[in-house]
Amino acid sequence: MYYREVEILRAESIATAGTKTIDINLTDAISKLSVIIKKTNTNSTPIAHPGKIIKNILVCDGADVLFGMNGQDAQALAYFTENKQPASMINYVVGQWSMQIIEIKFGRFLYDELLALDPKRFNNLQIKIEHDLDLGGSTGTVADLSVYAHVFDEKVIEPAGYLYNKEIYSFLPVANAWKYIDLPTDFSIRAIMFGANECEDGPEYNLAELKLTEDQGKHILCQSLMERYLLQSSAYYDPWMEKVIVRTATTALVAFYASPHWERTYLCIPDGAAYATQAPSAAGCKYSVGNLTNGRVNDGWAQGHNPFGQTFIKTHGGDKLDDVWKIGVKGSGRLELKAGNTPDVDEYVRVHTQQIRTY
Repeated sequence: MYYREVEILRAESIATAGTKTIDINLTDAISKLSVIIKKTNTNSTPIAHPGKIIKNILVCDGADVLFGMNGQDAQALAYFTENKQPASMINYVVGQWSMQIIEIKFGRFLYDELLALDPKRFNNLQIKIEHDLDLGGSTGTVADLSVYAHVFDEKVIEPAGYLYNKEIYSFLPVANAWKYIDLPTDFSIRAIMFGANECEDGPEYNLAELKLTEDQGKHILCQSLMERYLLQSSAYYDPWMEKVIVRTATTALVAFYASPHWERTYLCIPDGAAYATQAPSAAGCKYSVGNLTNGRVNDGWAQGHNPFGQTFIKTHGGDKLDDVWKIGVKGSGRLELKAGNTPDVDEYVRVHTQQIRTY
């Protein structure tokens, strides 16, 4: 068999908040790591998206960080990288569970022979996962964490490098103010991703404009109102779709959280044919549902674009390794973001780069 899936960490309780450090004792090239969380609810009141349980993920070799960002951003980046959605099942009902799969991709696609993480190139390869089950899902005291690796087995490859994904900057937006982010020049940039995870309004209201330049601003690569950019780029990616189950307590609307942030909707069926349901649209991460007679379990699907509030700028054309932004040749690159009139001033906007790091 050319490929195999390896269990790095069997499901282990994360009932107590902390950081789990796991040695990656493999010699075969790694195409992808999957971090899986499963949380069981003790009531039916949504706190936040269950993906928020994973506060940070680092793949590192000593002090050298090879991958670094929170769980929600990692899910979004995996989706944008390959236009393939990581699995997501959200259930806010008492006694039930939610499961999130966070994919860390080291290649342009699964089992990419040119880009993969080669453990033989490192001395102390580890993954560190910071978690707190109180941050997402409904209230609960039971959750577990597991990790799997997707590796090359009886197929010998010599990858040229790997996708080097990391958070490079974060800031709280100020109404109508510009923020200037200098981009790293050490490796070619394949993509840039930015956004705020828990905004309760659409991404185009939190950030109103974007601009990407190189060579000390002499060359403008991209400049747009966010609304136009979101609409145009949405055509390149399949909608994110996930199962979401919510219980209402009375006839009042219940707020809950799902992954799609832009041009999204929630369609559901209550557990009783005679019970009418309303699912009015709200913006950003926050959804709502209500039953017009009495509290019911609503089983449905959330669908839309820009998961976890993230916007993706491709700086590559096709799948050729050299068809990327060679930022080092120009000497500098800058991302400029202008906040909207009424941004979410309590939620950090995070900026990430996807680079091709060569061995």
